[in-house]
Amino acid sequence: MNDWEEQRDAAALPACRRILVIKFKHIGDVLLATPLVRVLHENYPQATISLLVIGATGAVLEGNPLIACVWRYERGDGLVSLLTLYRWLYRSRFDLVIDLSGGGDRGAICTWVTQARDRFGHLKTRVPWHRNLINRLAYNRLQPEPDHEHHTILRDLAMVAPLHLGYDRLSVTLPVLAGFRKKVNTLLVSKGISEATAICVIHPTSRWMFKCPPPETMAQVADALWERHGLRVVFTCADNQVEKNYIAKVMGAVRSAPLSLGGQLELQEMAALLARAVLYVGVDTAPSHMAAALDIPSVVIFGPTKPHLWGPWPNGAVQQPYPRGGGHHQAGHHRICRMDWACVPCDRDGCDGCKVSRCLIEMTVDDIMASIPWPKVGV
Repeated sequence: MNDWEEQRDAAALPACRRILVIKFKHIGDVLLATPLVRVLHENYPQATISLLVIGATGAVLEGNPLIACVWRYERGDGLVSLLTLYRWLYRSRFDLVIDLSGGGDRGAICTWVTQARDRFGHLKTRVPWHRNLINRLAYNRLQPEPDHEHHTILRDLAMVAPLHLGYDRLSVTLPVLAGFRKKVNTLLVSKGISEATAICVIHPTSRWMFKCPPPETMAQVADALWERHGLRVVFTCADNQVEKNYIAKVMGAVRSAPLSLGGQLELQEMAALLARAVLYVGVDTAPSHMAAALDIPSVVIFGPTKPHLWGPWPNGAVQQPYPRGGGHHQAGHHRICRMDWACVPCDRDGCDGCKVSRCLIEMTVDDIMASIPWPKVGV
C-alpha cells in the first residue's frame, strides 16, 4: 500500500457517489483541472464525476474516460436554458461539489442549487463583508483564496485539502480522438507534408497580444528550425482577425516554407496536430497546455505573465515545477523562455499597461533557440 493510500484510509473519506467540478474559466484552465479529476477518481473509484464549464471550453474534455458528463453553460443563454441547468444540478443529487471558478457569483449560485452535502468554494479576501455573502450561503466548506506562489494545478488541489486526497503523480489528460487524427493527417498530406515528415507546431499568438513576440521574431525562429534541424514548421492561431493578421505578417517575413493553418482548426483538430509534432513552440496560451498534456517537448515563451502559476505542467510531477524569477527554466520535457530581467514577470498587460511588452519586443531568435532541446529534436 502506498503512503498516500494509508493517509487516505486514515482520513476516513466520506462516501461519494456523485461529484461535480465547476470551472467557469478559459480553455487552458479547464484542461488544467483534469489532474484533480484523476485524483478524485483514484480516491473515489466508485463515484461518477461530472464537470460544468463554459461553452466551447468543454471540447478539451471530450473522450476523457474519467468524466461521466460535461455540461456546457453558454453565457447569454436565456431563462429557459438557465432553469434547465438548475434543474439538472438539483436533480443530480451530487454528494460533493468543488467550484474552481475563483469565487465568482455564477459558480457560487450553481453550487448552492445542488444542495450537495459538501460544497467547496473560495472565501474572497480583501473585500467588504457583503461581497462574501453569496459565497457564505453557497459553500459549507469555505476555503481561503489561493496564494499566488504555486501552480494552478496545485492551487486546485489545495481547495480540497480537508479531504486528505492521496496521489503519487499529477498528469494533465487530453484524449486525441482517432477521427481527428485521421482528419489532420489527411490535411497535412494534402499540403505536401507526409506522415514521415517531422514537424514543429508554432502557436505564437494569444487573445492578449501583449503576451506575443513580434511576428518577425517568430519568422526567424521558423527559419532557424528548418535550417538547423530540418523541421517543417506549422503555424496555428485562433480564428479571430487579429491573430490571423499576425500570422500573415509571419508568413510574409519567412525565408523557409512553413505551413499556415491559422484560424482553420477546431480544438480537437489542434490536439491531433500537436500529437503529430516532435516539438512545440508557443506563448502563454491554451495550446501550450495541450502540447504539454500530450508530452510533446515544448518551448513556451513568457513575458509579463507568471510561469510559476501557468507554465506547461510536466506530467507526473507533484511539486512546484517553476520558480518565480526570470530566465530560462526546464521541467520535464518543457522549457520556459523569458528574459532574465528584474521586472519579469510584472503581471501587467504590457509595460505600464501599454499593451506592449518590452521583454518580448527585445527577445531575439537566439534567446528562443537557446531553449530548443537540441539533442532530442530533428530528423
